[in-house]
Amino acid sequence: MAYELDLLDKRIISELDIDSRQPITILSKKLQKARNVIEYRIKKLQEEGIIKNFVTLLDAGKLGLNVWNVYLEFQNTTAGIEEKIINSLKKNKKVWWVAQTASKWNLIYSIFVKDIKELYETINNFNAEFGKYILNQSLVAHVEAEINSRSYLTNKPSTAISWSKEFKTEEINDLDKKILRELSTNARISSVNLAEKIGSTERVVIYRIKDLLKRKIITRFRLQLDTTKYGYHFYKAIIHLKNFEEKQDQLLKEYCRKLGNIFHYEKKIGPWMLELEMDCESYEKANELMKKMKEDFPDYIKNYEVILITAEPKGELDLTQMI
Repeated sequence: MAYELDLLDKRIISELDIDSRQPITILSKKLQKARNVIEYRIKKLQEEGIIKNFVTLLDAGKLGLNVWNVYLEFQNTTAGIEEKIINSLKKNKKVWWVAQTASKWNLIYSIFVKDIKELYETINNFNAEFGKYILNQSLVAHVEAEINSRSYLTNKPSTAISWSKEFKTEEINDLDKKILRELSTNARISSVNLAEKIGSTERVVIYRIKDLLKRKIITRFRLQLDTTKYGYHFYKAIIHLKNFEEKQDQLLKEYCRKLGNIFHYEKKIGPWMLELEMDCESYEKANELMKKMKEDFPDYIKNYEVILITAEPKGELDLTQMI
């Protein structure tokens, strides 16, 4: 049975998805609730499994990394073989996301590599072990994305930021790397505790985090959620465009922000040129949303496919594995 979120729960999730590192004092002022009430609610959301992690999203382009999605259709597999495939991907440091789906594509995984040669070697090594179980494989290169907050819970437009918009490698020193590794899946760790863990001072940690944000190496502190706990599911829409037009692209981005439940708008290069990721209550509602979108953009959207993500065996989106 789905957990019933009340208005305060929804506002907390919405705020923390914009900035999961913001102090309780600021959050309590925004929501006009006592600090202990906010702390209790966050703890409750964690205990219910709704909030899985407070994560730090790094910009792949600033780290000199290219992101690719690999779509796999299996053949002649068993539950045991698929588990072995998934475990292999989970252990691979170049893999930052693994998803199982209810579609033609049984599995999707995302990898980050420095160049095309590393991409070839990574996929070739995987296929050397598991290729006999792969009927079809499709590669899609990531170009850039817009990350939207989950504002549908409060019926407001999303707050959007750009991710991996430019490929410009930034220097990261050893202290920054230590900070980022600690923040990766624990964005709410206090500066005092973080300083103790890495052998530095609170003042230095605060300064370094501000610098990482200024240089946009840190894109956003956000939530890793299990939306199924409150009755929503994760869907990916693969979209084939008739042709690319900058004006239509900007209009569609704004359209998605206003919907509030589309949290990733991803430009791609491959068999299709656009992917959307969204939270919806059912496949029917996700398909209705996409049908309406196609009707509203008849000269831009050729066709689409809606994919239900049934599980994320690796979903922390932790880029610190590569630094």
